[in-house]
Order: sequence, then structure tokens, then C-alpha cells
Amino acid sequence: MLFWVCAIEEPTKKEREEQNKLESIIMQPRVVVAKDDESAAIKVVESAEELKSKDLDKVQVIVRPF
Repeated sequence: MLFWVCAIEEPTKKEREEQNKLESIIMQPRVVVAKDDESAAIKVVESAEELKSKDLDKVQVIVRPF
């Protein structure tokens, strides 16, 4: 199956309240061939250079069928 996979960085509660900061896209959507959504997310996260320097506790990976 084909999936769209992207990643966003969530602001902390403090950043939301004090700076009105919203989520930001840190990895543009990519098309991935995988057997299911979990496999698609793993494929992209393991190979994405954009995620190497990020705090993964604040990163949300979004997967949608193509």
C-alpha cells in the first residue's frame, strides 16, 4: 500500500501558553510503500535526516493512506 508520512514538532505547554506557538512541520509529506501504517512510519523515521537533531518526545509522525 501507499502511505503519506510527515512529521510535526509539538510545542511544550509553556511555549503554547506564553508564546502562542503552534505545531510546526519538520518533515514534508513523503510517499512510502509499506504493508501497513506502522511499517510506513518506521521506514521514514529511520531514514529521515530532519528528525536526527530533534527531541523525539516532541515529534509526532502522521501516517495517512495515499
